[in-house]
Amino acid sequence: MNLPRIRRFLRQLTQHACVAVAVCSIASSATAANPVAAEAATTWETKTVASDSKGSQQQDVEIYRGGKLIARHHSSLLGTPGLYPLNSPSGLPLTRDYPMKDKGKYERDDHHHHRSLWFTHGIVNGLDFWLDKPTPHTGYIAQTSFSKEEREDGIKLITDNDWNDKDGKRILSDQRRWTFTESQGDTIIDLDVRLKATDGDVVFGDTKEGTLGARIAGTMKVDAKLGGTGQNAEGLKDGAAWSKKSSWVDYSGPIQQAGSDEPSDWPTAGITMFYHPVNSLPDCFWHVRTYGLFAANPFGRHHFGQPEYEGVKIADGEHLDLHFRIVLHDGGFDREKSEQHFADYSKTDPSF
Repeated sequence: MNLPRIRRFLRQLTQHACVAVAVCSIASSATAANPVAAEAATTWETKTVASDSKGSQQQDVEIYRGGKLIARHHSSLLGTPGLYPLNSPSGLPLTRDYPMKDKGKYERDDHHHHRSLWFTHGIVNGLDFWLDKPTPHTGYIAQTSFSKEEREDGIKLITDNDWNDKDGKRILSDQRRWTFTESQGDTIIDLDVRLKATDGDVVFGDTKEGTLGARIAGTMKVDAKLGGTGQNAEGLKDGAAWSKKSSWVDYSGPIQQAGSDEPSDWPTAGITMFYHPVNSLPDCFWHVRTYGLFAANPFGRHHFGQPEYEGVKIADGEHLDLHFRIVLHDGGFDREKSEQHFADYSKTDPSF
């Protein structure tokens, strides 16, 4: 045995270990000594920008976390308020580009009214606010005001909106409160909506065409056959989750990456929607399709296999509150994490 060579080897090994420890120590000290850099990674901020809709006099609001764009709230997303784009915490696009842009490789140019993420309904006093074709029976929603609040732990955006017939006559109004925060590494968006019967009685009708809707990225949809899947709280998947009552549904799948034609190399991400248990309408059915539509509907019944009814009436001067949570996550569907999100959401008081 060559003892001198062994001793030299051990001395070198010790020196390298000491250097590695020192480097780690310096890096840790630098992070601790530079709290600004650490804080920048979690800082929330907004930018108010002009609407790109010629018909809107309101402004849009972009929401950022750690310098990354999470969402842009459009006062008029081709005719109705909505969020586009909608990105995961790491910046992956979760909703399709069409019709705001030309359709991508895995997108379809169908359902022009499916615009990223929006809130409308298909039968309101006999008018259709879900579709966007100009007919005597089609209405539209116009934002009338907004305010925003930036806090250390998130962003709050409040908008007022009028639901009008084709001639501009108001049928009802609403107030929407969007609250952006973070939990378990995911982006949390709480949407609280107060529907107000400002101009007489209002009836939200029995139709599958509603209500809080999203049209997911083309590569995420089940029909793309790239690994995308939808699952509800009861464990029903894909087509089996359509029309079912549930507290929440997740839609996850791969997100196409520029410069890569191999879907197995693409990262996964998804959206989970939750319906708060304190909602006065206790049952929420899900209009979630394998082609990429993803909607929570507390008003529809007969299309979902339930007994037909006359809808939900809001008497003149009264209001109805609805509460939803939207979770944007990186990575695939995680049932345990989703259940924890729902447990956390159930403990909140979303009242206005």
